[in-house]
Amino acid sequence: MQVIWPDKTKSSAHSNEGYTLNILLTIGLILIIGYTAGWAFDKMGLPRIIGYIATGILFSPNTFDFVPADIMERTFPLMEVCLAFITFEVGGALRWSKVKKHEKEIISITMMASMVPLFLVAGGVLGIGLVFPSSLPFDTTALLMLALLLGAVAIPTEPAATFAVMHQYKAKGKVSDTILGVAALDDVLGVLMFSLTITVIFFFAGGEAGLFGNPALNGLYEIVIAILIGIVVALFIDPIAKFFKVEGEGQWVVIIFSLIIFCVGLAKAIHADLLLATMTMGIVVVNKSGNQKVIFEIIERYTEDLIFLFFFLLSGMQLNISTIPQATLLIVLFVILRTVAKFLGAGLGAKIVSAKPAIQKYTAGGLLPQGGIVIGLVLSIYQQDTFTAISDLLLAVIMGAVVIHELLGPVAAKYSLIKAGEIDPEKTEIS
Repeated sequence: MQVIWPDKTKSSAHSNEGYTLNILLTIGLILIIGYTAGWAFDKMGLPRIIGYIATGILFSPNTFDFVPADIMERTFPLMEVCLAFITFEVGGALRWSKVKKHEKEIISITMMASMVPLFLVAGGVLGIGLVFPSSLPFDTTALLMLALLLGAVAIPTEPAATFAVMHQYKAKGKVSDTILGVAALDDVLGVLMFSLTITVIFFFAGGEAGLFGNPALNGLYEIVIAILIGIVVALFIDPIAKFFKVEGEGQWVVIIFSLIIFCVGLAKAIHADLLLATMTMGIVVVNKSGNQKVIFEIIERYTEDLIFLFFFLLSGMQLNISTIPQATLLIVLFVILRTVAKFLGAGLGAKIVSAKPAIQKYTAGGLLPQGGIVIGLVLSIYQQDTFTAISDLLLAVIMGAVVIHELLGPVAAKYSLIKAGEIDPEKTEIS
């Protein structure tokens, strides 16, 4: 059956078909160009995903009119599914037997690498605004809101970018395990702290927020329900495989794809956190499923060249770099403060528990990327009247910072893992 998308400017079925084919042709061209760019970056000794993201930014309708404006809306569900597969595999890397070896390090680093950015970024922005009022022309209340919100969104790490680097260069070791554990946990902590920050702001400024009229309860609901969804769906994998007597790889592909997409859809339907739901699913599968080996072998075969290509191309297309000039100084300030804070926090957290020197020195390098989660957090409050004075600037800062973090973060992750001895430098040389 052929699906014909409606065209508001033309009424004939023939015109609609051409419009649909044009979008498909555009997607096909961007995929080819993106894959070629990734190949070229790999040959230069750089992570492939930088080429994917750069291609997405270049051919975004936010940058040029090369592609139809509604292509992002149409492909957004695909991006969510791709992210689900990546976070499922990130969760699958958190095997309890490995995590337990670094339990103290992961918890301590997560706390310090979250709290130090929160206070340093918030304090830095507030200080700049008070000392140089012309740079941030807001009243004290709006300035305080901006500082607190930027501090909160400085916490989360986008695990997909760092995981893609690890996957490309086959990185394994204590630093890699620690980075994945911290990246998973600080996303949860980031959502919680953002919700608590909104609660504080609404307490003093007035207003309502969230599904329950309370943003803290809303954030808690999203996290708890997401974890429950991930656990329940993961526990169904083995019984389903047994019932259908799944043996062939093709059958496993159907089961895995169906349940991961179902997990995403269910989480979305009841307003739970998609990232946490699929990550929890991966954690439960790798630790509880009797079929975990075949499941993750199949996922890995399709991850690097297909899922990563789709996800980072589409992520790049979502970024609106036209907003960056409006907030250049604040973007630079945010990126510098967050980077310094991540290194200080991760190093301090590792030192508190006397972690090995490599963990103390190189974990922070894998905690710099940021992506969809922080944009989503900001967009969740963008239309609320309480934040009208700062919402445009806040979104511009986050968009600009995400572009920088997504492009430079993989390079920092690769460098850190090379220095930690978990990537063979010979595999990254220009060929």
